Amino acid sequence: MVSVDSAEKTPLRILAVVQWYPPAYKAGGPIRSVHNLVQLLQREESVSVEVVCGVSDLGDNSPLPGINANQWVRRENVSIRYQSNPSPWFWWKKLQGNINEPRPDIVYLNSVFGLSFSIVPMVVSKLFGIRVLLAPRGMLGEGALAIKRKKKKAFLFMAKALGLYKGIAWHASTAQEKKEIQAVFSRPEVKVALNLPHPATECANPSWDETQHWLMLGRIQRKKNFHFALQALQNVALRDKKIVVELVGPAEDEGYLTSLLAFKKEGVRVVYAGAKPPERLKEVWERTHAMLLPTQHENFGHVVLESWAHGRLVMLSNQTPWQGLEGLEVGWDLPLVLRDWTDAMQVLVDLTEEEWLQKAKQCRHYHARVLANPELVQSNLALFLEG
Repeated sequence: MVSVDSAEKTPLRILAVVQWYPPAYKAGGPIRSVHNLVQLLQREESVSVEVVCGVSDLGDNSPLPGINANQWVRRENVSIRYQSNPSPWFWWKKLQGNINEPRPDIVYLNSVFGLSFSIVPMVVSKLFGIRVLLAPRGMLGEGALAIKRKKKKAFLFMAKALGLYKGIAWHASTAQEKKEIQAVFSRPEVKVALNLPHPATECANPSWDETQHWLMLGRIQRKKNFHFALQALQNVALRDKKIVVELVGPAEDEGYLTSLLAFKKEGVRVVYAGAKPPERLKEVWERTHAMLLPTQHENFGHVVLESWAHGRLVMLSNQTPWQGLEGLEVGWDLPLVLRDWTDAMQVLVDLTEEEWLQKAKQCRHYHARVLANPELVQSNLALFLEG
């Protein structure tokens, strides 16, 4: 394991900055990515890690339940500050440091475009000569940049002209994200480390009768492309079976949600269960047979690993890092072509209980393989402890 001799050196001080952090959950994968990494770092004797994050969940104005805002608290062996509207002066004082609170050695950021929780602390960090590591969390992918394209293009043009991101290092979650960073910035320093996935989970199998439950889990927004899956489902022959498509996640686009719920096909129901905190998702997984993710771009896809952890098949677009799934018997990764999705859905509908149980077993085995990869922990520690 990568390490620093704590007997000879003071701990490496890392400040993780992220807008949403547990108990926040509505922003999905990025929250889990940062939380899992922070938990890994806090177990290292050679590291001291702190977190500064926002006080509210995605789309909420009220503070998170059970937090003490604007003061340092200890949660899960980590010092965390849930800060409301951090000003440039807040960041100046925090990053300048003092005898009681030395300045960090590394500031770890998790947004490209966020002002209060990324751009301002990045600028102040550079003024104090603090190393900056920035994880774009999929924001530089083609699909993500297509949303508010003109505004983002103008910002990136100005940022590059001003050298805003000059001298920082980047954390890419996949080799594909490394290419996305390199496509935007000239000769960036990029380190690749796969996000730490969801742990193995005990989960009862769903009942097997004439009804299959398919889950679409995530922020209800057009980027997730959920309507595409429903369009493909329109041409599936149900053969006296029924399908319940369950949408779970914060409704960021109410009009989009309404259009999804308006889907009509005999034998199919589309239902919305709202956003659910992690501790309440187990009941959803226990009634789920497969998870659908027809995304136009997914940087990592924690929900994919979460599906396999629960022994559930996945049906994904080929715009995620997870490829070759049909040969592994853990699902499908498909181009966004309606006929391809309809054909795969037909296979799913026609599965027998015995076939499904075998594939569910394969899903758990594949998840265990991902977790057992020795480079997973090593590469994440190396982000901070090397170079």
